[in-house]
Amino acid sequence: MQYRVSGTEAYAPERVVREQVRPVSTAVARNRQKALTVNLGYVLFLAFISIATVFMCVYYIKLKATITAQHSENEKLEATLQRMRSENDALLENVNNMLDWNHIKDVAINEMGMKYATQDQIVWYNTDESGYIRQYAEVPSG
Repeated sequence: MQYRVSGTEAYAPERVVREQVRPVSTAVARNRQKALTVNLGYVLFLAFISIATVFMCVYYIKLKATITAQHSENEKLEATLQRMRSENDALLENVNNMLDWNHIKDVAINEMGMKYATQDQIVWYNTDESGYIRQYAEVPSG
């Protein structure tokens, strides 16, 4: 008999008690044998499910790649849009800075004869619409 030693303690080996094997009936033996074998229908079913799973995984990966590509394309387009808006704002600012409104007013009044409207020339209209009014006919003098 051998002993197991752990540190300063020695353990006696464990005894294995074997159970007596009882004979099995033929029906039970047949069921066990049937459970251990795999029939053709089950193999085909598993093959079909496996192939379908692989195709779905491949399709998912393709969709994920497409979405990623579209996302990066959207980011590029948004960056281009932002750059174009910045350039547009800068150009608008340059145009507004180049205009001399006092000079335009001076030329309009002195050279072209523009005059400010007097109170008797202004006609007020009430409208339910917000925005502007289109004139389709002559304005009656008040």
